Amino acid sequence: MRQIFKGKITWIDITCPIQEDIEYLRKNYHFHPIILEELKMPSQRNKTEVYGGYIFLVTHFPCWNAVEKKSSPWELDVILDKNTLITICYEKSTAMREELMEKVYTKDFEKLYLIDAIKLFYFITEYFLNFAIRQIYHIQKKINDVEKDIFQGKAEDAIPNISFIKRDVLNFQRIFRYLKETLCSLSRQGPRTFGESKRIYFDDLVGDSTKVENLIDSFKDNIESLENTNNSLIEHKINLLTRVYTILSLITWPALLVVSAYQMNTRYLPFVGTPYDFWFILFIAFIPSILIFSYLKKRKFL
Repeated sequence: MRQIFKGKITWIDITCPIQEDIEYLRKNYHFHPIILEELKMPSQRNKTEVYGGYIFLVTHFPCWNAVEKKSSPWELDVILDKNTLITICYEKSTAMREELMEKVYTKDFEKLYLIDAIKLFYFITEYFLNFAIRQIYHIQKKINDVEKDIFQGKAEDAIPNISFIKRDVLNFQRIFRYLKETLCSLSRQGPRTFGESKRIYFDDLVGDSTKVENLIDSFKDNIESLENTNNSLIEHKINLLTRVYTILSLITWPALLVVSAYQMNTRYLPFVGTPYDFWFILFIAFIPSILIFSYLKKRKFL
């Protein structure tokens, strides 16, 4: 699907490009054939390339996938020159794109943005960066939930949730690292192509991308700290149980030893056959255990 918006500049927005869209660009614009070939299918990596008076960008923005519960890359290809902006995406519908198009169809859009291609590109990229910030806050909510579980005694339940959050953070971080590199490259190449007066737009995008990067880095530090805390609490519980089992084994060992001795099939066993022999043997078995328990209690091991 191809949409064309015209004011003082032209914005061509293409979704899921077909051969007809590529031929339209070939006939109406003098873009390099390599670029037109690349537009036929999604790219695996980001790039910034300068061709004469225009710039070709391949960018990937992090997009939250509610079904798979992770951030996935959403591709936006851009061809930018002084009077034309061409955007190409390869998915029919995403929440971030739908929200953008709602803003496009407002009555003031043409007056505000269809006057300068660089300003329009800045508006679209800035919008997607802000959308990424809004999406990433679901990670903060999950971190808060994990923190509650940990300090409410549900350390074991928090383990899988921590793993999912770490995966989401790493996916978002990996996608965004390449995006920032692309914007930094654009910040260097843009002013050379479109003039120093446009530098402010490109530099501002780099600054905003840094804010998002710092935010995800803080989430990464938070979840790693909570993981360490959770591991410490679980380790403390294990040590406590180990201590309890060790003390129980120490206390009951003398009694087990005496009782086991009287189970041996030998000709002579002391006290067997005497009056009250059962109670006397039981007394002998448990006296050492009582003494050991009293000693540990006195030394405050219990």
